[in-house]
Amino acid sequence: MKNYMIPFGAWYEPGECTLSFPDNWDITTLTMKDAPEITGTKVIEDAIDNPIGTPTLSELAKGKRNVAIAVDDISRSTRLESILKVVLKRLNDAGIPDDKVTIIAALGSHRPMVRQDFVKKLGKEILDRCNVVNHSPFLNLVKVGVSKLGTPVIVNKTYHDADLKIAVGGVVPHPLAGFGGGAKIVLPGICGIETLEANHSSALKTGTGAGIGRVTDLRLDIEDVCSQAGLDFSINVIFNSAGKNAGIFAGHYVQAHRKAMDLARIVYKTEIPQKVKFDVGFFNAFPEDTELSQFLKALNLYMLCTPIIDRKGVVVIMTAASEGRGYHVLQAETGSALQMRMDESNLLWQMIGRRRLALFSPNVTRADVDHFFSKNVLFKKDFRDLLHEIEGIVGPNPKACLFQNTLQLP
Repeated sequence: MKNYMIPFGAWYEPGECTLSFPDNWDITTLTMKDAPEITGTKVIEDAIDNPIGTPTLSELAKGKRNVAIAVDDISRSTRLESILKVVLKRLNDAGIPDDKVTIIAALGSHRPMVRQDFVKKLGKEILDRCNVVNHSPFLNLVKVGVSKLGTPVIVNKTYHDADLKIAVGGVVPHPLAGFGGGAKIVLPGICGIETLEANHSSALKTGTGAGIGRVTDLRLDIEDVCSQAGLDFSINVIFNSAGKNAGIFAGHYVQAHRKAMDLARIVYKTEIPQKVKFDVGFFNAFPEDTELSQFLKALNLYMLCTPIIDRKGVVVIMTAASEGRGYHVLQAETGSALQMRMDESNLLWQMIGRRRLALFSPNVTRADVDHFFSKNVLFKKDFRDLLHEIEGIVGPNPKACLFQNTLQLP
């Protein structure tokens, strides 16, 4: 047997998974360029004190009475504690006490976070110091306008009413907005359900895979919404292959974000073999693998390099789905307005073509899988059972490629 370790289960133990392949399997592991984790506070302080396109946070905070800080939720791997400690120090030094700072979990239409989630992302000290709340797309909202594309701009009222608006978010490849981070913490993060539905509907109409790794029309609309909702200081984080903070860019929600995108394209860069066909492709959803409803992210790289998998081969999604099926008001719940289902009517399914789609996940049920996929998706909880089934499809000596995470870009 040949063993390969992959990161698996962001925020959950053990955080990795060993995949064992029989010796008759020919495995090519494809890894990104990568970067070391940020350690200490100097890199964070340098980014915050030398922002791109805005005055420093210390200058912005002068004379302000209260602050709202929007942060991404547990479905993203951003380590917030060390960043927020620096932010709070700058705010305190400018005369803003901790009790005038509200940290808002920018959930969009995801599930509310509980104390255990906040401890993981913020740390106990931050949780004790500040008012920490969940955004709701249904309550505590205010309408401030309409975007140029007709998206209603309905945002969290606590955020809207704050004198100083800050956001911290991860910059990860996204199928339709190009990358996360920047203005995306506002939309969908802290917007109302009407805004979310308009945004997601527009995204689905643009075509799956249309914008991974680049600035798209959807991204521009998100930034238009953000300009109306307001965002004074944007902190953007890129990750390494272990899902840890590896780069930080602060300042204007467009300019700082673009600089973060530039580094992301370098760190996430993956060399794809040319003129090589694989019988099987294994695509890992980490670090966006807390729940099955995020499964589409695992196929980012597949959408960008579809030809490397033989037309009669197998495409395997691997996800820890530590929280099971997951929660997404618009796309993951029974009767939701924009139910996302991988079946023959889906554009991505057409990209799968004659290839067989398979799913490996130890923490979901067949009912969970059937909620998102058609019945002909091959699903196994046990990796050995999955390999046995795949050999029955492609033959006894498969040539396979293994991708380590969903950050990777060709």
